[in-house]
Amino acid sequence: MAHSADDLDAHSTAVDNDPVAEYDSTAMGSDAVQVGSEAFGYRLTAVLGKGGMGTVYRAEQLSLRREVAVKVLHSARIRNQEQVDRFLVEARAAGRLNHPNLVAVHDAHADARQGLYCYSMELVQGATLSKLLKDRGPLPRPTALHILFQVAKALGHAHKNGLVHRDVKPDNILVTAQGSAKLADLGLVRDRLEGITPSSAGGRRLTIVGTPEYSAPEQSRNPERSSPASDCYSLGAVFYTMLLGRPPFTGETIIDLIVRVATEAPILPANLSPDCRRLLEILLAKAPENRYATGDELAAALEAIAKGREVPDPQHKPSENDETKGSVTSVDAEPPETSEASRSVRRRAVRRRR
Repeated sequence: MAHSADDLDAHSTAVDNDPVAEYDSTAMGSDAVQVGSEAFGYRLTAVLGKGGMGTVYRAEQLSLRREVAVKVLHSARIRNQEQVDRFLVEARAAGRLNHPNLVAVHDAHADARQGLYCYSMELVQGATLSKLLKDRGPLPRPTALHILFQVAKALGHAHKNGLVHRDVKPDNILVTAQGSAKLADLGLVRDRLEGITPSSAGGRRLTIVGTPEYSAPEQSRNPERSSPASDCYSLGAVFYTMLLGRPPFTGETIIDLIVRVATEAPILPANLSPDCRRLLEILLAKAPENRYATGDELAAALEAIAKGREVPDPQHKPSENDETKGSVTSVDAEPPETSEASRSVRRRAVRRRR
């Protein structure tokens, strides 16, 4: 069903207003729009992608006759008032940022009657880093370092403004033909296992924010503990993927993956350059205090490398119990044991830490 801009705007709440106080959870929401629809002054022209929070469309902003990207909140999300408010609040937060390596958010709108919530952003002419890696395979060291530096600067700007991304991954990094990198979806997180409740005593719901392959151990254990250092871990996992073509950890199940991230050392190939090896040791440290604390600190370290200096240590004092320190595994070694018994031991270890 297509809607005209006039139909929607009459009931919409703009980005500068407070979170929506009333909404109709039976409304059609994003199911009511499709390619060719007009909403909030935008004509949707193509689907660019779908994620956990919403669908991203290529669109034309009718008032300015320019192309933009529009993200529409999934219909399933409007049944939860907290998620509706979070979608708009975080869009507003991202909209306050202005940095060349962040995808700019223009505005956000809400139509409580129709159950439609969306925000518009700049349309980047390029491809996601994940597609680039799929098409080309591992990237050369200079290219990987250049992308790492740009995203670190973007995160540094967000961190200075009190925001933590919590979902840095190749799918959220856009790369232009000229090699410029832009970080997208700032602060717009999702629960990958929403609604799954373990049968263990207490009935604690398992909530995962972000993407486990790229999430820091502390973030997977408790999303509320996410910090700028957690983003640095995620960017380190992205850097690993750029260099080797795969994330540092995988698992047969999401639980197994989270346990491996929390307990095992990443496998670093012997042929990695010394600076890249040291960067990965720091960024993929299990304890957040052993990593660079912010995107800016990581960017400063990369500037030092570019000047021919050694990789600087994190500015704060490292923890003596960090599990990554001195435990790098060579890629030529046998892969870590993945039997059910060993996974059970790792799960118990994680539970003890909690």
